[in-house]
Amino acid sequence: TQKIHTTLCLITPTIVELENESDGYLELNFPYRKSVKIPLNITKNSIKKSIGKFCSSKVCNDRIEGIDCGDDVAVWLSDVLCTPDLRLIRQSPRDERKITNKLNKDWQEKKSISLANQSQFLLINTTSVRWLISKVENWCELSDTEDHLSGTIDRFRGNLIIESPGKLDELQWCEVKIGDIH
Repeated sequence: TQKIHTTLCLITPTIVELENESDGYLELNFPYRKSVKIPLNITKNSIKKSIGKFCSSKVCNDRIEGIDCGDDVAVWLSDVLCTPDLRLIRQSPRDERKITNKLNKDWQEKKSISLANQSQFLLINTTSVRWLISKVENWCELSDTEDHLSGTIDRFRGNLIIESPGKLDELQWCEVKIGDIH
């Protein structure tokens, strides 16, 4: 996770859409490194390049089905993050991962979920983000301004933005109460 591998926050993704929709791509950038491009649409030709092969993996202890984004991005990720054997996996449209309510076993409603951390909600603690910024050595945009903090928080795309007294306090919480809602 980004809390463990803080340099993940230095990767900036850009989706490039072209006139011919089938030619669009995701471009990943990292400071002082050449970018890598991943096609948004899987074709028979890209499968020959190992892009688009179905694979199985685990996310948050759930078995998921994904699509491998290929060797080029795998080598690039391993290089920029200094971690061997990384793969970028895209969620398969065939994946049927569902939200379950672990606190209420009788809860019957099952909704599809993305590869996000077990939930469609993401709580961001500004104190933890300040701490994360302080841990990243080569951040190109380093600054102490509130605009920088706000921009960094936006990168996480959180639904709920809070501030606690201590960094990573949220890792110990079992529930959050907002007004009468738990």
